Parts: sequence; C-alpha cells; structure tokens
Amino acid sequence: MDATILLAATKPFEVSTSAGYIVGAVIALFILAYLLYSLVKPDKF
Repeated sequence: MDATILLAATKPFEVSTSAGYIVGAVIALFILAYLLYSLVKPDKF
C-alpha cells in the first residue's frame, strides 16, 4: 500500500524533472544577467 502511494507520488515528478531543470536554468540565467547588468551599470541598481 505504501509502496504504491510512493510510486504514484514520484511518477509525475520524474516526468517533469527536465521541465523543472529548464525553468530553474532560465531563472538562474535571468538572475545572473541582472547581476551582471547591475555590475556594469551600478547607477540603475
């Protein structure tokens, strides 16, 4: 019983891990670009 609930709970997460990695990479790149922009133009920070 517990194994089937655990398997059912982890199955959709395994499918969407690549989508989560893509979303995390986009957010990380956006933060990195913002920090680099604030480093180049500190008066706009």
